[in-house]
Amino acid sequence: MPALPAVVCSDPDLENAVVEWLLASRMVLPRDFRLRLAVVEPVGVWEDPRESYPQADVDIRAGEPLGWVHITWRVAPARARIEEDRPEATIEVSREALQHVDYFLRSFFLATLIFLWKRAGCYHVHAGTAIAPNGRGWMLIGDSTSGKSTTTALLATRGWQVSTDDIAFLTARGDRAAVVGFRSEIALRPGGLALLGQTGGVPLPQRGKTGYWPEDLGATWVQAVEPEVIVFTSVGGDRTRLVPMATVEVIRLLLRGSIWVMFEERAAQEHLDLLAQLGRQSKCFRGTLAPDLFSAPGALEDFLP
Repeated sequence: MPALPAVVCSDPDLENAVVEWLLASRMVLPRDFRLRLAVVEPVGVWEDPRESYPQADVDIRAGEPLGWVHITWRVAPARARIEEDRPEATIEVSREALQHVDYFLRSFFLATLIFLWKRAGCYHVHAGTAIAPNGRGWMLIGDSTSGKSTTTALLATRGWQVSTDDIAFLTARGDRAAVVGFRSEIALRPGGLALLGQTGGVPLPQRGKTGYWPEDLGATWVQAVEPEVIVFTSVGGDRTRLVPMATVEVIRLLLRGSIWVMFEERAAQEHLDLLAQLGRQSKCFRGTLAPDLFSAPGALEDFLP
């Protein structure tokens, strides 16, 4: 396993897992990125008077009167401190947490990375992204059961370039907003797998899903997408529909898909400006996804009004 000088860890197994995960993501680490990890017993408690914001399996304390961010994991003892003005974090992990290392990485460690990348101008958004054969960039935003991953997997089988089905980061590219994908397996629930009719894949038992790399489905992975079409996804009915949206609804749902803007005032305006630019440069639709999508030769392109 190649070493990353920016990652210092007291436990070789944990260091290998972290480095492997970072390299597999193909995300560019911020300049001055520093990560210190230690396996300790017991994991300490920092004095922090700020209100805790629960998010998935982590609790986040951020903002005034302290500058640094404090993250704790509710699954097993682990804590992180992210410095206020630079992409640097100190993480303490218990032996109990290491019994769930894959879950630890995708849950607690990813939350820590989101704040580190934020300090380098990359802002998390819960979305899938892909590029159609005609070169048009698409972005799918929705909750975890809204059909994003199944649709992204379908696009992969139709010759689209795929970036991510879930973990995305908004950043500036000149006067445009671009979305950088964290490379990971497209994770399908049994229902999505049945619709896709796909075999093989890697079981993801902790998540109750099956994972596929874009290449497993016949796609080319691409890191960055400049969205021209945004679809806010949901599933239901027997017909797929894409309905144009009003601007005020677009902004509201973009904020909902990028909730990390609320945790710190730091760079909040830049984050909001990028969301606004994303809405300006894209045609936005509320999408209801149905099984007929899987028989459409052009997939989502066939349903554009």
